[in-house]
Amino acid sequence: MSDVVFLLIIFLLLSSNFATQTGLPIKLPASTSSQNQAPQVLHVVFENENTIHFMKGVYSLDTLEDALREQFKSVDQVVRLSAQQETELQSVIRVMDLIRAAGFEKIFIATRLPEKNNAR
Repeated sequence: MSDVVFLLIIFLLLSSNFATQTGLPIKLPASTSSQNQAPQVLHVVFENENTIHFMKGVYSLDTLEDALREQFKSVDQVVRLSAQQETELQSVIRVMDLIRAAGFEKIFIATRLPEKNNAR
């Protein structure tokens, strides 16, 4: 019985994917005044194809990508996309494609908790 358990453990160890860090093995310098940098979250609010709010400005689908490119600094930036519940899925996907085309990789869609009387 213990042989079977031992073989299962070996099988699981060999078949599991190990997360490896890529890059150079370096030791970073220490600092007593260092601070963690929180990624900047940019908020895009989609109302319709001609009214998209971003960074205190109003853009259309045609002009949003340029505005996003101006704010792009790194792939660690996060973009929060908000839209009305009734918005067509294709419209949201179109805006997400523009966000990705501007260089952003981390996109999430803002949601809210359902009301308790409507929850199933």
